[in-house]
Amino acid sequence: MESLLIWGLALVAVTIILIVIEIFLPTAGIVGALAGVCGIGGVVCLSLHSWQWGLGGGLTLLVLVPLMLVFGMQVFPHTPLGRRLIHGSTGEPTTVLDPDAPNPYEKLMGMQGEVITDLRPVGMIRIAGEKYSAMSEVAYVSAGKQVKVVSVQDQQIRVRPV
Repeated sequence: MESLLIWGLALVAVTIILIVIEIFLPTAGIVGALAGVCGIGGVVCLSLHSWQWGLGGGLTLLVLVPLMLVFGMQVFPHTPLGRRLIHGSTGEPTTVLDPDAPNPYEKLMGMQGEVITDLRPVGMIRIAGEKYSAMSEVAYVSAGKQVKVVSVQDQQIRVRPV
């Protein structure tokens, strides 16, 4: 009977290790499926030893596996493999924003334009023949109304009805 306990604990530990491997070395689910088989086998062995051990092993996997997957989804994009899969072969971001570069939308400050699509509060406006996405300071501005740019922060243009 003690061998069932040892086998059950070992299989639960192997399950956790295989989940970590699957997170950092994506294998199209092969290692994840093997982890599932090991997890089920571990819980069965623990249950055959005693129902308390089976319940404990099952609850442990039920809590740890989702937590590990959420943690892995947060960490994976920052690993070399994650950067390569997300950003391409170089692993470098395609664009780097220079914090000292002037904001191209600053020139719109104080200018007036026309609402193209209803601002609810976000929509499209036209200023000097160019279309821009903008956010209204009031809840709703219907299409065709005139607006004035009151602030520009990062890529967000805020407008107010004239």
